[in-house]
Amino acid sequence: MSISSVLNWCFGNPSHHVGPENDRARGDGQSNQGEGRARGQQDDRRSMLGELQRQAYFQQLLQLTCADVMRKPPVTVTVDDTIGAALKLLDSHHIKLLPVVDAESCLKGVVTHVDLQPLDAVLPFLKLASDTTVSESERRARPVTMVMSRKIRCVAETTPLTDVIPLFTQKEGHHHLPVVGEGGRVVGVLTQAGIMKIMCGQ
Repeated sequence: MSISSVLNWCFGNPSHHVGPENDRARGDGQSNQGEGRARGQQDDRRSMLGELQRQAYFQQLLQLTCADVMRKPPVTVTVDDTIGAALKLLDSHHIKLLPVVDAESCLKGVVTHVDLQPLDAVLPFLKLASDTTVSESERRARPVTMVMSRKIRCVAETTPLTDVIPLFTQKEGHHHLPVVGEGGRVVGVLTQAGIMKIMCGQ
């Protein structure tokens, strides 16, 4: 079926519609039948148009890469930054993960809000078991490399989005993934929320 025939079938030809005068001429019975057929055809057209739109959108999804969906520019901290600086960035940007990069913007680790909290706040029993606790100001002055996760998973900016979606949908899946470009430099962050928006057509 050609595109023109599909569009003509979807939208119809107004000159072929049955008008009120013709309905009265054919009688009430024929009028009701005509209206029923018209409604059925209209529903079929809407259904086909919706299916065409869904297929077109899925075709677009298949062509997307991580670079099309990632949050950019990335908010990062350097290996020389402190825990306090990282906390300020997380809070000011309302995000949950920060890539840690070197002077060339290459990925060295990641930190989350939980990583940056005092251990006795995350595990309260440690506070009871320890007689010596570091002051909060002293803790925040420590380098972020002391608490960052070095075992990190990242994706290339050219990776098809369909290849990484399973990483976010597994039971123990990811919520955030750093995206790297040429030379291993961090160019963005892929988030579960960003993927869900794309999947929902937002």
